[in-house]
Amino acid sequence: MSKYNGVNPFVQLSRSIFHKDCKLSFRAKWLYTVLSELEHRYTGPKEDFFFRTQADLAKDTGMNPVSNRKYIKELVEYGYIKTWQMHWIDKETGKKSEKRVNAYRLLR
Repeated sequence: MSKYNGVNPFVQLSRSIFHKDCKLSFRAKWLYTVLSELEHRYTGPKEDFFFRTQADLAKDTGMNPVSNRKYIKELVEYGYIKTWQMHWIDKETGKKSEKRVNAYRLLR
């Protein structure tokens, strides 16, 4: 069961991105906001991370993949997210997919 049920149109955000001491750039804050919405939509009681392709994340944020990678590094540096690459595992063959996706876990 995902946290996102389509009924409650809101997103919870860490207040830390609004503090004047926050060192994140405006675009990193936007990326964090989008990642927060995706976390609410795609995680549930069994998993605490979600995944996106670079193309999907570019559509989600309205920024190109190069910009997304730049601001992802910023979010990682300041301890807002953790990210890693992963593969699908085919249930029938047990083999990893050739297509890679990026997994994201929000830390704040």
